[in-house]
Amino acid sequence: MVRIGYAGKRWWVIALSFFLALCFSVMELGPMWALWAPDWISLVLIYWCLAVPMRVGVGVGWTMGLLLDVATFGLIGRLALTKALIAYIAQRFALRLRAFPVWQQACAVFLLLGMEALIITLLALMMGESDAGRPGRWVAVLIGAVLWPVIFISLRRMRRWARLP
Repeated sequence: MVRIGYAGKRWWVIALSFFLALCFSVMELGPMWALWAPDWISLVLIYWCLAVPMRVGVGVGWTMGLLLDVATFGLIGRLALTKALIAYIAQRFALRLRAFPVWQQACAVFLLLGMEALIITLLALMMGESDAGRPGRWVAVLIGAVLWPVIFISLRRMRRWARLP
């Protein structure tokens, strides 16, 4: 029996990748490694906004940010705001960025992650948090940009396996 409109696409792969990114984001690391951990949800969000911009966008970014706020016991809405902003910019420039080679996409990812880190730092300063200017946040941005080719290739293989556009 063939379902009309289904055509063998496995859209659940997107939700699975976000779930794994959420697990990696809340995974307990040592105090030294936690400073260098990249923002997995932002990396996965950027990929899916570039790959299928009609399915993944600002709403998914907002939802994932809220889930991360709840999972990390952070200020509700702070990460949701930054994830929605990243999703908007990635979705807006999706057609342009997809034409770039992976190393140039990594530069754009570096800028997006840096913008997110800057907004989080400014919000932390406004809230009077003590770890507002921690240098580990900027190292994590650089590590996220360096990991972009690996994330891109892995998620692209997963997307092709799932027969997504």
